[in-house]
Amino acid sequence: MVKEKFNSYDRRNTRAVKIKQAAYDLFNELPFADITMTMIAERAHVAKGTIFNYFRSKEDIFMAIILSGYLNYCEQMEASLMQTALADKAAVKQFFVEQTKIMAEQYATIILFNSLRRFSLEFHGDREQTEHGRIKIYEIHQRIWALINAQIPEISIESIGHALVVQSAIFNGLMNLGNMEKFNGVAFSTAMPDFKIDTYAETNHIFELYLDDIL
Repeated sequence: MVKEKFNSYDRRNTRAVKIKQAAYDLFNELPFADITMTMIAERAHVAKGTIFNYFRSKEDIFMAIILSGYLNYCEQMEASLMQTALADKAAVKQFFVEQTKIMAEQYATIILFNSLRRFSLEFHGDREQTEHGRIKIYEIHQRIWALINAQIPEISIESIGHALVVQSAIFNGLMNLGNMEKFNGVAFSTAMPDFKIDTYAETNHIFELYLDDIL
């Protein structure tokens, strides 16, 4: 089977989606380093060789998971925005706060994958397909910026664009640096309460301060 251009990252490709779901499920059970292509094949109920018709490596699969997940999030945001009337800057702020809640509740694992992106995934992922996926996300971002700017012209498109990037960056950073009182989910014997944080609450707090500044 010859891999069609961009087909492994296409969410309409049922077999590729099945492989990505298997890898995602394994990540919730095992450390990333322990997950193998054999495990993914067994979980997806496909031959190991079949995976290579779609993905060049384990890292490539997880890069595709990030792009598909974040694309879903952006599409969900765009759909919600198209049904929302923004009366003023306060409404824009509230909209973004609500989207942060969705990110925390539905896309936390996808955001966490980004901690692997620069130091592992991009070394072994498919550059061409990654670029194609990011272009699609960027195009949705641009539509979101335009929708908000059309309703509230005094909010610049540049500010809105940066806000979307900062939102996920704050969340990702807190997920990675927070809760250092634990190791692999288990608390140390020495109490370190200042290291314990509520990731969602802190993200909202910091992001709201950021929105107050740019709005």
